[in-house]
Amino acid sequence: MKWFLSLLVLVPTSCLKFLDPQGLGLPVASKRPGWLARRDELVVDARPKQRGGMLILQLVLNDAYGYWGSEGSTARPRWLRAILATNRKHAMQHGHAMVLRWKRTLPLTEWQEEMCSQKGQSREECAKSWERENFCWEKFPFMVSMVSVRPGAGKRAQVDYLLNSQEFTHMIMLDADAALIRHQVDILGGIAQQMQQQNVDVFLTNEDWLKNGQERINGGVIMARNSKWSEDMFQDAFEAHKLGPKMRKIWRIGETGVMCTSNEQICLNDLVYGHGKKIMEGHVAFESGIVSWQENFGGNHLEQRVYNRGGCTLRHCWEKISDPSMEEKKIQDDRLLIVHFMGGSKNIAPEVLCGQHGNFTGEAPEGYGCRK
Repeated sequence: MKWFLSLLVLVPTSCLKFLDPQGLGLPVASKRPGWLARRDELVVDARPKQRGGMLILQLVLNDAYGYWGSEGSTARPRWLRAILATNRKHAMQHGHAMVLRWKRTLPLTEWQEEMCSQKGQSREECAKSWERENFCWEKFPFMVSMVSVRPGAGKRAQVDYLLNSQEFTHMIMLDADAALIRHQVDILGGIAQQMQQQNVDVFLTNEDWLKNGQERINGGVIMARNSKWSEDMFQDAFEAHKLGPKMRKIWRIGETGVMCTSNEQICLNDLVYGHGKKIMEGHVAFESGIVSWQENFGGNHLEQRVYNRGGCTLRHCWEKISDPSMEEKKIQDDRLLIVHFMGGSKNIAPEVLCGQHGNFTGEAPEGYGCRK
């Protein structure tokens, strides 16, 4: 596989000016295009053509504890701003579009409400107890929603992005704490080319930067080809979440026998390694979070690329890691493409992305991403 390499582009400062027309504390464009779904906001659309191309999706929902942001406040934590600015830089440099969903769309499911009722919890307590899981499930309807009808297709999804009139070829769903850091490489373009060569619909990575993470899917980086199978799989998984214990064995993609009563990551793990394994084979690329041997741009030799690695490896992981050189090389590891600042490692994101090894945001130190 050939990796997409490009020269670093110097973007005019005016293009990177912090805009916040909606008062959300987010770096959104001044004009909201009509193709956006729900109350989503466009960060940048750098596609060379009006249709097609690739789309970066990120959820930036306000949480009950105010860690990601608080309702009614424009203040966003510096770690989040640094990551969003870094991803915006990558989208601009490689001709992609980037969209944020800041408003939650999912209510509690019936089975969640029943469980809370049995525990004597109020609705507010119930929503708070299920917040993390339901925030994770927002990813799938972000791509394809379940609540409407597509003309001429029977009962199908609301037009979000897999079915959007913009006809995106691929979508990458990033957790808000995942950063595309290697700007000289078109990361999305490289993954898309690998998906084409393998003829798969969905691209996932594991957590094998940790000693025992090889068979554990990480939901922070999910890339989908715009295909019927992708649409069906995401709809099936989301329906399984809504049904909970009322498991439906026959899905659109086939018979799985999978119950999804936790988060989307565990559901995908059960599909890939459990009863849905045979159905997923041939449709899903499940790649290492440490290394993947690919041809370089010249096609003369093989080199390692890291699709997704936990942010703790840039300082210290409390769980045993599989390759000590990760903590030695840190951000200067040329193999590293995507950093996932999971858990407590979020706090080092500004230091990494705005620090001594370069400013990954493409802005001045007082810009949206790096200012204190």
